[in-house]
Amino acid sequence: MTGLWNDVRFGRILEMMAFEDMFQFQFTDTAGEVSYMFRNYDCSPMSRLLNVSGVIQHMVWDHTTRTWINFWSGPRDQCDNYNRCSAFDICNYNVVDATVCRSIRGFASRSPTEWHMRNTSDGCACGTPLQCGGDGDGDGFYILHDVKLPEIHGCSVAVASMLEECDQRCLSNCSCMAYAGADIHD
Repeated sequence: MTGLWNDVRFGRILEMMAFEDMFQFQFTDTAGEVSYMFRNYDCSPMSRLLNVSGVIQHMVWDHTTRTWINFWSGPRDQCDNYNRCSAFDICNYNVVDATVCRSIRGFASRSPTEWHMRNTSDGCACGTPLQCGGDGDGDGFYILHDVKLPEIHGCSVAVASMLEECDQRCLSNCSCMAYAGADIHD
């Protein structure tokens, strides 16, 4: 609903950066604890964090109007809901009255009949067999821009690697399906 924590902010809550002079954000994810905390800096307005029916809101008190103002909230759209689309699908939040999930280029729905009924839970399958284990000739990656990354548990991070190195490393690993740049500061 807010996106993954990227060591700076929740990925889908861009406004958090606009208020970093007012709040210190901290996210903890260990074997014994998963928590999000924020602390107001001195002279910052009083604030609170609410989670009502799956909607998280960071509210700030406005002394002038004597009301709570919503600084940021999530989810933003239907694609922010966890696991909205399945493997090898892309969620299109601009779609209003149709299937919001679509297959990535080179993939096709596992169950076209179910997709027609707007049930995309079976996901997509690769339309062409991969050359895994061979020289990878013909295999490659389709570049996707402006997409949210899926759940990242089990991923490996090569901090000093260039994207070209990641491409080759992923092509040589039969269980690797994709790669992405990890540095959000660039």
